[in-house]
Order: sequence, then C-alpha cells, then structure tokens
Amino acid sequence: MLPTLMGEEPKFIGIFEKNGFVSKLDFYMLDKTYQYQQARYDAGLPVVPISVNQSRIHMQEEDYLDKMRAIISRYTVKDAVELEITETAFDFGSNAQREASIHVVKSLKEMGYRILMDDFGTGYSDIALLNVLPMDVMKIDRSILIAPGDSERKKNLLTLIAQMGHGFGMDVICEGIETEEQEKLLIECGCEYGQGYLYGKPMKEEDYTTFLETHL
Repeated sequence: MLPTLMGEEPKFIGIFEKNGFVSKLDFYMLDKTYQYQQARYDAGLPVVPISVNQSRIHMQEEDYLDKMRAIISRYTVKDAVELEITETAFDFGSNAQREASIHVVKSLKEMGYRILMDDFGTGYSDIALLNVLPMDVMKIDRSILIAPGDSERKKNLLTLIAQMGHGFGMDVICEGIETEEQEKLLIECGCEYGQGYLYGKPMKEEDYTTFLETHL
C-alpha cells in the first residue's frame, strides 16, 4: 500500500466556514503549496503531489473559478497540487445549487487541477455523482474502516467501494490508517493508497522536506 501525507481536517474549519475566513485561508494555502512545489521542481528535486482542501462554500462563490484560474496559471507544476472536495459540497438543498457545484468541479478539471472526493461514505454519499463528476481520486472515510461490527461484512463493503472507485477510473485512498492490521485489510480489499498515522502525522514544512529526503 502506498501512503499519502494528508492530515485530518482541523476542528476550527467549521468556525471559519461560518465567518467566511475559510475562503481566504484556502486561497492562501493553495498558493503557498504551489510555491513550495514549484521551488522543488525548479531545484531539480522530486515533486510529490500535495492535496489542499477546498471548502464547500467555494461552490457558490461568483469569483471562485476566476481566482483558481489565476492561481494555476502562475505555475508550471500544475499537477503537483490536488484539490480535496467533500461530498457535502453538492448537498445544498436545491437542484440549481447542486448543478452549480457540478459546473465548478468540471471547470476546475478543465483548468488542469487533479480532484479528490473526500470523506466518501459519510452523510450525503450520492453515488450518482460519480457518474457526472470528473473526480480523479476517491477517499474512503475512516468511519467505515473503524466501524464496529462483523469484520467480514466490513471487508465486503470496503471491497465493493474500492471496486466502484476503480470502475470509474479513480485511484482509491482510505483515511485513518493507524495499524498494520488495518493496512493489511485494505490491501486485501483492493485499496492501493492509505492515509493515516501509520505513515506520518501532520508536520511543519521543514519536517516534511526532511521526510521526503529520507523516504524518496
């Protein structure tokens, strides 16, 4: 199983979504991540894709796509940064808002962004969306991995989800892997990527650079 280095969502994100600050934070983090990746590329160093979360509120912002187009146009390492979008981004209560969100995702894909569906399997989980959204990666929510109950049923569920993701041409990642037993289970289920403390905890930029130096 190949590890990924994407951390869990901080608790303050919900507060920032309510007061609107999350929009500024998302754009700042996206630009800083591109700067980091471009610097590594220009220095001839290996570049490993980094994902950046995008709040659901962006789906309804009038100037969001213009800002995203401006950001990606400033860099040559366009596929070195990925966007994580949760399923809740498409659960606004009206068909018009839902269609607007779908349009945003399709436009981002056309710009060159690689897109991940985050937290798949929680809440909304509209499987029909997989047929219309050009997602590159499905991220299985950790709640499915750690859910109590029959282990064989859990294995069957994880296998079906992984097969579905692959059937739509997506890579499949499972979140929240903390033990080798969980990793073994996911490998058996056909999940090729994993995220969790088994591989690494959230870290500062300089620590991440050191991590890359020792693992690549």
